[in-house]
Parts: sequence; structure tokens; C-alpha cells
Amino acid sequence: MLAIRSLMRNNAQIYNNVAQQRKMSAIAIPARSKVTKGEMIFLASTMFVGWCAIPAWVLVNLKNYRDKE
Repeated sequence: MLAIRSLMRNNAQIYNNVAQQRKMSAIAIPARSKVTKGEMIFLASTMFVGWCAIPAWVLVNLKNYRDKE
């Protein structure tokens, strides 16, 4: 019985040390600082270029893809 208690206590200590503890709230709150317009434009343009890069590459190289068949 003593061995089981000792094992359970050690497991609890290991679990408390290893387990990731999150302290989050389920309530959404507004941002503490607003994103500037320049930063928003930069981020939006980067996203747009990223989304269009692969389709643009395929359209530019469509002739190369057709020649391989």
C-alpha cells in the first residue's frame, strides 16, 4: 500500500511539472493597441501576393506544362 501511495504521489508531481498549463479566458477582448494603417496595408499586400503567386506561376508556365504531355 505504501508503494502505491508513493507511486501515485510521484506521478502527480511529474504530471504537474510536465503538463502544459494554460490560463486563457473564453471572453474575447479588443486589442490593446491598434494596428497602424501602413502595417495593415503591408500585411494585406503580402497576403495578396502570397495567395496569387502560385496561380500566377502556373499561368505563366502553362505552355511548359502542356509541352511535356
